[in-house]
Amino acid sequence: MKPWRALSPVPIVAAAIVIAVTCALGNWQLNRAHEKIARAARLQELAAQAPVTLTTAPVQANLTDRTVRVTGRFEADRTVLLDNRPHGNGTDSRAGFLVLTPLVIRSDGSAARSVLILRGWLPRDAQDRTRIAPFATPAGEVTIEGTALAAVPKVYSLGQAASAEAGRRIRQNVDLPAYAAELGVTLQPLVIEQRTDTGDGLARDWAPADLGADRHYGYAFQWFGLAALTLVLVIVLGWRRARRLAGAA
Repeated sequence: MKPWRALSPVPIVAAAIVIAVTCALGNWQLNRAHEKIARAARLQELAAQAPVTLTTAPVQANLTDRTVRVTGRFEADRTVLLDNRPHGNGTDSRAGFLVLTPLVIRSDGSAARSVLILRGWLPRDAQDRTRIAPFATPAGEVTIEGTALAAVPKVYSLGQAASAEAGRRIRQNVDLPAYAAELGVTLQPLVIEQRTDTGDGLARDWAPADLGADRHYGYAFQWFGLAALTLVLVIVLGWRRARRLAGAA
């Protein structure tokens, strides 16, 4: 008698479901790793290209991951601190803030327009999150260079949406259209992850695009290992049951 014929249909179906689910999860983790590695390669390729200069003219092309440059002045009083953000280098587990400030772009004759600048990381006070460490905001006109992001990076937030946090300095997330409506300004449809050092004391060792790829490979190995273990257990249990049935015959 073959091992799988010695088992009832229920454990076989259950094992098949477990194997299918764990293999799907393993493939998902592999895809996540491949996506991060591909984005890192894309960033390296785009970094060799000349920066795109932003003006007050509306951005028409997709500039995500491109290096961009913009000249304007920060609106320090409209700075937002994005809470619960770890240090970007991946080795610092301290909680902190991402500092987000709108920059009014130097006029080139078009209608006024601003762009959000993700300026850097600031550690959070462990006892009082509202006690913010001082950081400088350049006065006057500055030129900022950095990587264009499609949106403000988000964290999972229980409860209210980003639009419900309007008016707060410390927030979980910021949505571009909602924030533009809150400020009463027109924003470029992107966010600049600042690379330029403006002497503000903020950390800008942003996480590399492939950060966590090794972890995804590790998770994939675990899921595929669980699938293999399930298959082995089904075979072993079926073989043992087949031996018992053969001995009883």
